[in-house]
Amino acid sequence: MTAGAGWGQAFRAGSADAMGAYRDTLLEAVFRPWARLMLDVVQPEPGEQLLDVATGPGTVAQAAAVRLGPSGRVTACDISPAMLEIARATAPQPDAAPIEYVESPAVPLSAATESHDIVTCQQGLQFMPDRVAALDEMSRVLRPGGRLGVAVWATIEQCPSMAALERALRDQLGDEIADRYRSGPWGLSDGSSLAELLHAAGFAEVQVDKRALTAVFPGGVAQLSASLAASGVAAEVASMPAEDRAALDQRIAHHLSSVMAGEAVEAVMHSNIATAVKK
Repeated sequence: MTAGAGWGQAFRAGSADAMGAYRDTLLEAVFRPWARLMLDVVQPEPGEQLLDVATGPGTVAQAAAVRLGPSGRVTACDISPAMLEIARATAPQPDAAPIEYVESPAVPLSAATESHDIVTCQQGLQFMPDRVAALDEMSRVLRPGGRLGVAVWATIEQCPSMAALERALRDQLGDEIADRYRSGPWGLSDGSSLAELLHAAGFAEVQVDKRALTAVFPGGVAQLSASLAASGVAAEVASMPAEDRAALDQRIAHHLSSVMAGEAVEAVMHSNIATAVKK
């Protein structure tokens, strides 16, 4: 079991609060910009077939559908029916490839062997209990010569807006909660370890590059604080007495002070993006 199990369980449970927080605090600020960058890296061509693993609210899948065009095809799978519900609620773009949303774990994937030209996985591999098995499945569904794109966050210190939340949690709720917060999304932050996993799964032409984008949270401190409802420590934060939650928000504001731009938060986030080819 990976250290991020609490995060994975939270998303599988799919509470309305967690899903709403994810959609309202993180989707536009973080995941849509990174989806576009992922596709810039794997370069889908019109007419190709793409599988997006751990699609969440469908950010990569929906952007890919536009690039693949009506002759292409996208399959988007996720273990969380609540996440897929958010994805399906997004209206399709004109002249985009059709998207099939499938409830499926990463192991085994609900996809035929050698059925796709591209497989993507944005910020999902770090949560998977058996990462090599998950990559083996991604290889299985790729055609020979097919391309893989996998993104996982670099260290939390290289995502300073989120590091501010971790420090505030540590101040207010202690090390166990703060360590659990950082262990999920930032649980596979070493680029060389990511490359080793891809080699272990038999991929060729493995390359891992650290990329950076500036995330803008127009809601500032309140938006970042609200994102905790979509985290692996959501239950503990939700159960705090009002005065303690207010104190936590004060600590969040203090730790975010260096990345404030007026009322908004603007901070660079770093992610390792790996590409590889099926032999």
